[in-house]
Amino acid sequence: MEPNKRYTQTVEKSFHVSMASLDLTISDDNWVQVMLCYEDRSYLLCNLRKSSAWQVPLDLNFQEGTKIAFTCNGDGHVHLTGYLIPDEDLDLDELEEEEEDEEAPQLVGKQSKRKATDPLKNEKNVKRCKQEIETESSDEDIELDGINEENDSENSEEDEESFLKEEEEEEDTEEDEEGEEDEEDEEEKIVKSQQKDKKNKQQQQEKKKEDKKKLVNGKEVKQEQQNKQQKKSKEQNEQNVQSDKKKRIVEGGVQIEEIQIGNGFLAKSGKFVSVYYVGRLKNGKKFDATTQGNGFKFRLGKGEVIKGWDIGIAGMKVGGKRRITIPPAMAYGAKGSPPVIPGNSTLIFEVELRDVK
Repeated sequence: MEPNKRYTQTVEKSFHVSMASLDLTISDDNWVQVMLCYEDRSYLLCNLRKSSAWQVPLDLNFQEGTKIAFTCNGDGHVHLTGYLIPDEDLDLDELEEEEEDEEAPQLVGKQSKRKATDPLKNEKNVKRCKQEIETESSDEDIELDGINEENDSENSEEDEESFLKEEEEEEDTEEDEEGEEDEEDEEEKIVKSQQKDKKNKQQQQEKKKEDKKKLVNGKEVKQEQQNKQQKKSKEQNEQNVQSDKKKRIVEGGVQIEEIQIGNGFLAKSGKFVSVYYVGRLKNGKKFDATTQGNGFKFRLGKGEVIKGWDIGIAGMKVGGKRRITIPPAMAYGAKGSPPVIPGNSTLIFEVELRDVK
């Protein structure tokens, strides 16, 4: 039905409406109303929409002689589908006779087909029966015509019965052979299907094993990576701990970094010590050094050197080396030591303890 058109009719043969469907290729996504007009009144059958309800089942019967009209409101085309209602006065006996007439030729065709399957055998049987009848009639006496006629008739009846029995036996054997062939075919199909199922199961098991192996290998690789990362982080932590142990800040902000730990006598306050040293400013410029001979000698902790030395060298052992970073307050302060050391200079000394007395 096209939109906004009225389809009026007088029902000529009773019919049933089963479904109302929206034409999706033409319609938009607006609602479409399907209406029925009967006896000057309008009835809403259904609402259709492309995105939500494009097809609605109906159950409407319209009798012969009824005047009705269909309309649809909206922009979409609607298709109504259903079927014709058969007449109730139709004679069931006539239908059965028609069905029997239709089935009869099929049965005759089957019988003729069965008999035609082996025509050569039938001809041989007929010839054999005729030959037997002829030989029997020739052996008997010619004078006994009446008796011969009776015997011939009896023999012919017996031959016909035997012929019919042979035909039935042959048909039974043929059916048995066909049944056996069908059974063999079914058995072959079953065996093939079982082999196929077995093969599929084997393939599935192999695939599961491969997936499991991949999963295990993936886990092992991941575990190895995690172990390596843990080992690496542990080593870094140990290095940081060791560096923290080597570097420390003591009194007055003096920073001490152990370069090499000695194994000789311990430098204590009040002892005479002898050292090699190199002094640099924070920018790396060297301002003083003693690296030969008996070294620089002084009494530790008595104020004979800058305070940063008394603090930074205390605790060293002979043979040890330290890097001592001394802030200005523990060195030469705001005045410095012109012209070599400017005021407020941080000094860095690399000191090697040579002797303790």
